[in-house]
Amino acid sequence: MSDLAAALLEALDDDALDRLAERLRPRLAGSLAAGTGPEPDRWLTTREAAGYIGRSTNAMHKLTAGRAIPVSQDGLGARCYFRRSDLDAWMRSR
Repeated sequence: MSDLAAALLEALDDDALDRLAERLRPRLAGSLAAGTGPEPDRWLTTREAAGYIGRSTNAMHKLTAGRAIPVSQDGLGARCYFRRSDLDAWMRSR
C-alpha cells in the first residue's frame, strides 16, 4: 500500500470508512465474482510453484539447485518455498 493510501485510511473515521466501503462494494463484488481480483502474494510450495509457472516439480528442483530461480529455505536441504511475486518477476525477466 502506498504511503498516501495508508495516510488516507488512517485519517478516515469509522463512518467515512463505512461510506468508502459502500462505494467500493460494486467494484469489489464484480472483481471477485469474475475472478479478476488480484491474487494475494503468498508463499508457495514446490508443487504449487511448479503448477503456477507450468513446470514439473523435477524441473523446479533443477532450477533451485542451479540457483536459477528465486527460492527460500529454512536451511540446507530443507523444503523450498517460493513467493508468488518473485515467480512473476522471474517469468517476466525470461
